[in-house]
Order: sequence, then C-alpha cells, then structure tokens
Amino acid sequence: MTKCPLPILSLALFSVILWAGFLTPTEVKARIGESQRSIEGRLLSSGGIVYRDDAVEANRRKGMPYARYTDYWPSSVSVRIYFKTADGRKPTSSEVDSNKMSAGWDLHVVYMNGKSVMEVYKRSQGMTPFEFNQLLAIHSGGSFWKKVEGKDKEEKEEGVEIVSAFGADMVRDDGLVRAKKMGSDTLMVVDAVVDVRLAGLKESDLSGKAPLSVSGF
Repeated sequence: MTKCPLPILSLALFSVILWAGFLTPTEVKARIGESQRSIEGRLLSSGGIVYRDDAVEANRRKGMPYARYTDYWPSSVSVRIYFKTADGRKPTSSEVDSNKMSAGWDLHVVYMNGKSVMEVYKRSQGMTPFEFNQLLAIHSGGSFWKKVEGKDKEEKEEGVEIVSAFGADMVRDDGLVRAKKMGSDTLMVVDAVVDVRLAGLKESDLSGKAPLSVSGF
C-alpha cells in the first residue's frame, strides 16, 4: 500500500508544532523535572559552583550530547554547567581550569521552562560502579532501571523500534526517564518525551534536506 507523502515543513514551523503542548517536562520526584532553583539550592549548599566564564563554558560544552541539537531546542531552553569536588569542599579559583576539567564532577543541566529535562554527569577520573549506581538511584523516582538493547523485549516481537535522539540504553520502568552511560566517566539522563521529540525533529530536518542534497545526480 502506497503512503501519501507528508508536506515538507520548515524546521522552525515543525519545531513549533512538535513542541506545542509540551510546555513543562515530566513531573517526578527525582532530578528530572525538578526546578532550577531546587537543583542549585542543593548543589551550591554542597560546595558546588556555577561556571560563569564564557571560555570555560565553551570548553566544557564540547562533545556534550545536547550540543548536537542546538537548532532543535525550543526558545524556553537554557543550559547551565556546574562543578563540584568529589569531597564536597568548595573549590578555589585556581582549581577551575578553562582548558581542562578539574578534579571532581561537571554537571550539565538542560532546563526547559525552568525545569530539568536533561542532565549529564562527567567525572574527571572516571566514575566508580558505586557512583554510577548511586546516580541511577537518585533518578529512580521510586521505580527501577532496565537495560534497553536497541529494542524493548516486548516490542521486539512486534518489530517496533525504540526512538531515541541520544541512543539511550537504559529506561526507567515507568517509561518517563531514559539514561545512557557514555564511556567510563559520563552518565546522561533525559526526559523520555524530550528524547523522542528531538529524534523526530532531527529526522524531519534530514528528510527535508535530502532532495536538495542529491539533486542533480
């Protein structure tokens, strides 16, 4: 059966349509969905700081998964990057190096309408299994995590692919939050709806550009 082709929308218009009605992230008791005020209150009282130097921020954003989707985030999105020592003491100015990560943790938080929708934890010397498990526990929201290997076990029989902009390999059992371990030093946690919608925006953009890209062959 032949499917009717969908009209090609501009990226800006398609973004508005896809994000419409999604004005607040998932409300949960874990970190994803928490307010910027609450996150910063807890972090800064534990010795954490906010990076405010443009050169430091630019260096820290390199290679971050959210950076690949800059053109697709709605205007209500902002990103803040924090640093925390492993022992909880407040770092000195000399410890914050603009060229390389200082000993401790960098935390990148993507806020939408003042609520966290994505968090990336990066450990300077690689995180231990205990730290990794503790971070997942912080984001468990009273549920539990399960591994995703391309396709969910139940969906695999139906051949339904799990759509993920960031290649999430873990999902919380309630389906609201996803995660991915990136190497030995980084853990990304993201709102599931945001993950799916960014994937849709990216695919639509690439689909729209394809005819022009191959024109003339």
